[in-house]
Amino acid sequence: MWNVTDWQKVVFSDASRFLLGTDDSRVRVWRRPGERYNSPHTVLRHIACTAGVIAREAIAHDSRSTLIVMLGTLTGQRYVNDILLPHVGPFLNCLPGPIFQQDNARPHRERVAQDFLRHIQTLPWPSRSPDFSPPEHVWDHLKRQMPSCHSVHDFRLAVQDVWAHLP
Repeated sequence: MWNVTDWQKVVFSDASRFLLGTDDSRVRVWRRPGERYNSPHTVLRHIACTAGVIAREAIAHDSRSTLIVMLGTLTGQRYVNDILLPHVGPFLNCLPGPIFQQDNARPHRERVAQDFLRHIQTLPWPSRSPDFSPPEHVWDHLKRQMPSCHSVHDFRLAVQDVWAHLP
């Protein structure tokens, strides 16, 4: 049975997509005060091929990594070269007895990533499990704080700025 001290060693890692457009995967229902919900009047919006960035972080009990903001597709090799080696590894090395947790995304399961992590204690992610990791709440808060941006470059800077100013 794990205790509080055990859980304080876990470093949760997660990624989230931030879209430049207005599509945030939420359904908006506009109605007058007192008017009941009527599903035929619901308008779903989707903007295809919306530009954006992928942000990734690691959160420990009392600290967090720098925010890694990327463009493009993540592969196992890119996960090792652009995330684990330069960011996650050094972050874990600064913590006493860290236990690294990541989801079962395909790049995390590739041999190159598993080889890198063989000397790091990890917390297994159960297959087909819902995503209840603490970073999900951080992503929601971060997305609500995002200002409107007109370019991917400005958007990338804004994501990093909002991350830097989180409590």
